[in-house]
Amino acid sequence: NFRWHIYTTDHFEIFYYPDIESHLERITSYAESAYQTISSDLKHDLGHKVPMILFKTASEFQQQNIEPGEIPEGVLAFAEPYRDRMVLPIDEPPDQLYRLITHELTHIFEFDIIPRSLLRRGLPRWVDEGLANYMAGYWNPLDLMLVRDAAITDNVPKMSEFESQPLSGRLPYTLGHAAFEFIESRWGK
Repeated sequence: NFRWHIYTTDHFEIFYYPDIESHLERITSYAESAYQTISSDLKHDLGHKVPMILFKTASEFQQQNIEPGEIPEGVLAFAEPYRDRMVLPIDEPPDQLYRLITHELTHIFEFDIIPRSLLRRGLPRWVDEGLANYMAGYWNPLDLMLVRDAAITDNVPKMSEFESQPLSGRLPYTLGHAAFEFIESRWGK
């Protein structure tokens, strides 16, 4: 039973409840900064304000009823392609929270640039998740280890096989991130 309020910025409609109000200025700053970076890098502006639903803790986020069904373990936040909204908890350290907002906001840009209604089978996860991780600009040490191990053992799957490989849960994120870094190193942003 949250008492929801809406705070509007240039690019967001932020849904929050009173427990979060003291964090609103910081979250707004992160979101607007992430928007400017992504918009500039992708050379794209959204034609709408992004609804962003905030929860104070990961525990409250896990209990949300916005997305029907149970959220899979390990999901820290999500963006919805058909409602163009982001849902996330704010109880992360500042640098991780900024990266989480950047990751989810990148998905909103992806949904706008390539509407899911135009695709029969959807984009490969390595494109969606790899670009979002790349835009967040950070390598988790375990993800980096996974990529290095795959490269050292000559076990890098074809892009079309990312989804079906062992450890495929993180593979689209990590190898997709590496693919976008390769593209940038070869041809620029």
